[in-house]
Amino acid sequence: MNGVSMRGRERIYHLLAVKKKAVTLQKLSEELDTPMPYLFRTVKRLESDGLVEVFYGKEKAHIMVKARTIDDYM
Repeated sequence: MNGVSMRGRERIYHLLAVKKKAVTLQKLSEELDTPMPYLFRTVKRLESDGLVEVFYGKEKAHIMVKARTIDDYM
């Protein structure tokens, strides 16, 4: 898995799902005490699995992340 443990991915997804709203990648990085490049790679993998949505915030410099849950598909 190229250095990303399943447990780490699950932890990130769980935190995002509990928040139920989009957060900036920077804030998530600070909260998890994880370097942004590592976190961004992990989030992109979660996005390719269809578990999170990654988009730009109102300010172009902010990358936003939101967990996709069953409610998004209903």
